[in-house]
Amino acid sequence: MLTRQIVVTSGGPVEVGYAPAEKPPVLMFPGGHTTAVTPIGEDIYTRLGHGVLCFSRPGYGRTDVGPLTAAEFTTLVVETCRFLGVQKAAAAVGVSFGGLQAIHTAVSSPELAPKLILHSCAPSALPFPDAWLERVAAPLVFGPAAQKATWAAIRRLVARDAGLKLMMKSLTRLPDDQWWPRMSEADLRAARAMFNAMDSGRGFLNDLRQAHNRLCTYRSHIQTLVTAPTLVTASRNDGGVSFRHAENFVETIPHAHLYETTAPTHLYWIGDTKVDITNAVQAFLA
Repeated sequence: MLTRQIVVTSGGPVEVGYAPAEKPPVLMFPGGHTTAVTPIGEDIYTRLGHGVLCFSRPGYGRTDVGPLTAAEFTTLVVETCRFLGVQKAAAAVGVSFGGLQAIHTAVSSPELAPKLILHSCAPSALPFPDAWLERVAAPLVFGPAAQKATWAAIRRLVARDAGLKLMMKSLTRLPDDQWWPRMSEADLRAARAMFNAMDSGRGFLNDLRQAHNRLCTYRSHIQTLVTAPTLVTASRNDGGVSFRHAENFVETIPHAHLYETTAPTHLYWIGDTKVDITNAVQAFLA
């Protein structure tokens, strides 16, 4: 379990969730609507014996550093690691929207990111969210003015299985009968725990600004600068992120390898395919 800490940096307080272990930690950057202590599959790494140092990115949780870009936040990532005595890490791990921060960390601080892992990540050099309507509606639903009411409603919704199914349905491209019956009680608890801990803060708008199509060329350039061996995991069943982003990462990151999963939803750590993803991560980090 990650322990929440607040590290005071030159740019302001940075919230982390930290679980040291015998093996070097991975630096984990969670996606949109999540903080350093939102459960997002970090147990894949702790079960492999690695420590985990998870960051609340700018605008999320108790990280209060202003609307820094991923490139600007890397300086504070390094400061936080030094404060906690983390001199060597096993990899930088990006989850969904956190992939952009993981990529910038790999480019600017290779000693802290000798390897790079991208789980269900976007944006790549392609704009994100994938659909035009989502790009227009997301700031209204999850902006600072509305997000507290939005997440309060979602928490009430997922308290019942029917509501949880409805929320997860938006994260898959599969028909209901091909994924919902496969969810175990442990899977449902994990999904419910994630939704109950989600919050957009001001971070989601900051994410959307960096995912804009006017920055596609810039993001493509940054991806070409990654020198670390890179593992990209993605599923064609993912209803939250198009598989095209994974293909773009592999096309532009020089030493990237794609591990295509059959995860039923965007939540790569939930479902019976978690074992396969864990094995792929273990082999990559070995």
